[in-house]
Amino acid sequence: MSASTVTSRRLLHIFDLMALGESDGTHGLLCSVAAEVTGLSGAMIVLASSFPAMTGYCASGSAGPALMDLEMTIGEGPCVEAYRSEIAVEEGDLRASLNVNWQSYAASAVALGARAVFGFPVRMGTVRLGALGLYRDRTGPLSEEQVTDAFLLASVIGRAVLTLQAGAAPGSLSSELLDEAMFDFSLHQAAGMIAAQGEMSVKDAIVALRMHAFAESQSLSDVTASVIARHLHYQLKGRIWLKDSQ
Repeated sequence: MSASTVTSRRLLHIFDLMALGESDGTHGLLCSVAAEVTGLSGAMIVLASSFPAMTGYCASGSAGPALMDLEMTIGEGPCVEAYRSEIAVEEGDLRASLNVNWQSYAASAVALGARAVFGFPVRMGTVRLGALGLYRDRTGPLSEEQVTDAFLLASVIGRAVLTLQAGAAPGSLSSELLDEAMFDFSLHQAAGMIAAQGEMSVKDAIVALRMHAFAESQSLSDVTASVIARHLHYQLKGRIWLKDSQ
C-alpha cells in the first residue's frame, strides 16, 4: 500500500470521527478527535496571533483543561515550546524531565495527572497558528504511527480553524474539509505565503487570491500553484502582485 493511500485512509478516519462528533454536538470536537486518533489520554489546542500571546482553543481528557490553563498561565509546556520552536516536542517522562525550559511546568503537570506530554506546531504555509498538545497518564514515547497521526492532525486542525474563521456553518466542518479537493490544501498553503508577504490575515489572503484570479481571468488553482512555486508573490509596498522574470 502506497504512503499516499495510507495517508488518505487516515484522513478519512479523522473526518469520519469529526462527522460523528458533529452529529452528536460534541464540545471541543477537534481535541476529542485528536485524543481518540492518537490513543492518548487527552489533547489541547492553543492558538496564537503572535508569541507570547496565546489562547486556549479546546481541551479533552480529565486533565486536559487544567494542563492547558497551566501552560497559558506560566508560559511553559509542550504547546508553548512547539509553537515557539516550530518543531515537535516530546517528553516521555515528566517526572524525570531534564528540560530546563519547564522548571515550573513539569512538577505541576505531574500533580495534575500527566506523565508524558507532546507538542506539535499548527501552521499554514509560513503562518504559525498555534499548537496541538497531547498528554498521557503513563510514561513512554509515542510510536511512529502516533507521531505520523499527530502531524496529520495538526495539519487538519490548521485547516479546520481557518475554515471555521471563514464562516463554516455549524455541523458542516468535516464535510467542508473533505470537499476541499480531497486533501488538496494548496489554497491554504498559498494563502499562508501571501499572508506573510502582505502582512495580512490568512482569511484576507484567501480573498486576495480569489480577487487576483478573477482579475486575471485565471482559475484559482492556477494562481495558487504559481504562488506555491514562487512564480507569483505579493509585494507589501504598493499592495501589488508581482511575477518572476521567467
